[in-house]
Amino acid sequence: MKKLLPALVLTLPFAASAQTQVSIYGVLDAFAGRNATASAPVAVTALNSGGMITSYYGFSGTEALGGGLKAQFQLEGFFRGDTGDAGRFPGEAMFARNANVGLAGEFGMVRLGRIGNPLFIAAGQINPFGPSTRFSPLINQVFTAAGGNGTLGDTGWSNSIQYASNPINDTTFIAHYSLGEQPGAHNNNWAAVAKYVGKELAVTLGAQNARFGPGISAAAPSQRTYMAAVSYDLKSVKLFASYTDHETKVSLRDGHSVQAGFTVPSQGGAGRWMVAWSRMTEDAKNVPEFHRDTGSAGYDYNLSPRTDVYAVVMYDKISNASKGNTYIAGIRHRF
Repeated sequence: MKKLLPALVLTLPFAASAQTQVSIYGVLDAFAGRNATASAPVAVTALNSGGMITSYYGFSGTEALGGGLKAQFQLEGFFRGDTGDAGRFPGEAMFARNANVGLAGEFGMVRLGRIGNPLFIAAGQINPFGPSTRFSPLINQVFTAAGGNGTLGDTGWSNSIQYASNPINDTTFIAHYSLGEQPGAHNNNWAAVAKYVGKELAVTLGAQNARFGPGISAAAPSQRTYMAAVSYDLKSVKLFASYTDHETKVSLRDGHSVQAGFTVPSQGGAGRWMVAWSRMTEDAKNVPEFHRDTGSAGYDYNLSPRTDVYAVVMYDKISNASKGNTYIAGIRHRF
């Protein structure tokens, strides 16, 4: 009887919460090969984590509250599958990808906590290589330090309030506000994204203003970014194009990126060819104008609905500096 009591106690919350659903999920992505970029032109042969997507794990759940209203939570953390270490880098918070709670209903969804930056999420949806911080020319140039870090601030924002609408005529809107929480300083971030996703055509418009986070300093106390993107699915080929503009205070670091690419399905849709190119042009106070060209080509093949293998070659060149070439192969598994 004593052995049965703990088991009964553990089952009680679940029995009392028949309208609650909790999921455990994640992605483990690893790749190996020769890595070299314009920022680090000396080639390194390595096995790394997070090729097509940064490896992560997550817990999420919903509870039906009645009348179409639901409570929801989301806890997600990054990890490095090549070493088993937590986070994208040493010392990163346990749930740096997402840690939020909110309500959803006919009005849309409102969340509080740490939430993925909607501009980064949108950028990952409008290029052939998705949210890959390693091999997507657009994401690499705009959101990573190694690629130039055109957009300041992180891919996720803490102390956030976010509203996301339900689709109306295939269109959704997201408004995001993040508190800097510094006494006497108005250093809050905001972002807004509108997306239309039809059967063939998709259009994205977005903007953000960053006043705290990675890259923000006395020399660059704030930055405003604008993005416009379009994709069109011709079935035999899907076309992508985008334009991003950055305006940074004090340092007068201004830049814009132009991206174009396409995907071609193969093997009855099980595989796809991916090609993308992006040019980032920048100038700043007392710094001559320069540009960075990054191009990637690859192939991704689904072994199952949850597992795919891929190979990518990437070229990266800064006009007034060096260049680097990358050749890799990897595997991604969703659980």
